[in-house]
Amino acid sequence: MQHHPADQGAYALLLTAWRLLNDPRGGEPYDDDRLIRAMPVATPVGWPSRAAWLADCAAALRRRHGWRAHPLDQSVRMGSQTQDDLSRAADPPLRALFAEISRCVEGYLAHLGSGSDPTRLRATTVAQNGQGWRFNGAWSVLLRPGGFHVDHIHPQGWLSSALHLEMPPEVAHPPQGWLAFGRPGIATRPSLPPLRHVSPKPGHLVLFPSYCWHGTEPFGGTSDRLTIAFDIVPR
Repeated sequence: MQHHPADQGAYALLLTAWRLLNDPRGGEPYDDDRLIRAMPVATPVGWPSRAAWLADCAAALRRRHGWRAHPLDQSVRMGSQTQDDLSRAADPPLRALFAEISRCVEGYLAHLGSGSDPTRLRATTVAQNGQGWRFNGAWSVLLRPGGFHVDHIHPQGWLSSALHLEMPPEVAHPPQGWLAFGRPGIATRPSLPPLRHVSPKPGHLVLFPSYCWHGTEPFGGTSDRLTIAFDIVPR
């Protein structure tokens, strides 16, 4: 970490090692409500209602989900993942969505505060240098009933995300379909459970450090789970 302070994978492994040693530092990021933060995305001008805007966003995404099998090299199981960068999409509802997402990211950074963790240290450097940030890829995931995300991190990110658009009714019965944070995506002895679950709500964005282990819990029923995810990095 001293030589590569922005290495998200190295920090994830360090946190995992601390947890295995019963060191409280291993769980600190997962208890920090400023690091893992859920927030509603505002409805932009031009739509008669929030429901209408979210429905238009979902329709634009579903048109992009042409696959029946999950990608082999990603965390998705029993679902599909889009391949183009959605932050560059021309669809009006998605363009409006990413404009509102940008405001959410700015608010997250403004309320992050100072600290010695890698996320805040990098935020301080970015602010001092007037560097700003940019999207580093954005994609959509459509999970079918029984689907889930394997626990993983985003090694090339700084902040990562989950924006929920359509949720199955089963999310009312936790932890079905919920976000799980802190359960390592690698084998450990003993195995380590999640440290935190977050309820997915349509139209809500969850932002968190890219080094945080995260996945989703399987869900039943007959309805899909539709989301957008993206990473941001310093510009």
